[in-house]
Amino acid sequence: MTETPTASARVTALYLHPLKSAAGIRVQEITLDERGAVGDRRWVLADANGAMITARETHQLVLIHPSFLSDDRNGGIRLTAPGLSPLTVPIEAIDRAAPTQLVRVWDDDVVAHDAGNAAAAWCTAAASRACRLMRLADEDRRPLASRFAGSIDAQSRYVAMSDGAPLLLLGLASIDALNARLIDSGYADVMDPRRFRANVLLSGMPPHDEDTWRDIRIGSLNLSVGSACTRCVLTTVDPDSAESGHEPLRTFAQYRRANGGVIFGMNTTHREAGVIRVGDEVQVVSLR
Repeated sequence: MTETPTASARVTALYLHPLKSAAGIRVQEITLDERGAVGDRRWVLADANGAMITARETHQLVLIHPSFLSDDRNGGIRLTAPGLSPLTVPIEAIDRAAPTQLVRVWDDDVVAHDAGNAAAAWCTAAASRACRLMRLADEDRRPLASRFAGSIDAQSRYVAMSDGAPLLLLGLASIDALNARLIDSGYADVMDPRRFRANVLLSGMPPHDEDTWRDIRIGSLNLSVGSACTRCVLTTVDPDSAESGHEPLRTFAQYRRANGGVIFGMNTTHREAGVIRVGDEVQVVSLR
């Protein structure tokens, strides 16, 4: 185990995904609260049974583009989608005095507020299926699973509506290595980093170096790297067209197999509230 922090990489890009499975927003900094990145996966579409709807089965969700209505990213959102007038949902328009509802996000029931009938009608048209737009309630306490926490004690730690950890971390060199394999196999297109929906993209280290990390420091913020992210069909969906194919899962299967699936990117949890900025140095404090 490495005892002394060593400079390893820098933050190259940061992304927030306000509406789960919709397009991301590239930002210059992210603020981390008790759940994760403020504004990240705080909204979700739900079906009539209260289950989350994602782009795994409803690919056109990637064509919905959100933006924030307030600088603190805790307020309402604006959504755009092809063929529709924009939808604006101010936080004041959500009746937070009304009874909350439960939305099933993987194995968890999260407490959420319904954004109303107008928002539901717009999202139904955008997704081409009946759905409701839901916002994570302030009082929700979805537990963080220990496998995502690394060396951090997951007790009394929470997460928003991400698939796993508060953050997903990925090295650009890992994407470059994938694209080199695709080119060698004759595949015409390269994979855009947006397909992998990471919050933190890093440069300055070898491919898959992030797989070996345990505890890290980004700027002045301490984090721990948990389990690798198991990748699904969503990586095969083009973020600009919503069309899907076989790649990159077919190529991943040749060299990134683990635990019955393929892995790419690392689930990461912050030890304390703070800010990550583009350009921040990453120090590796300990290895697996």
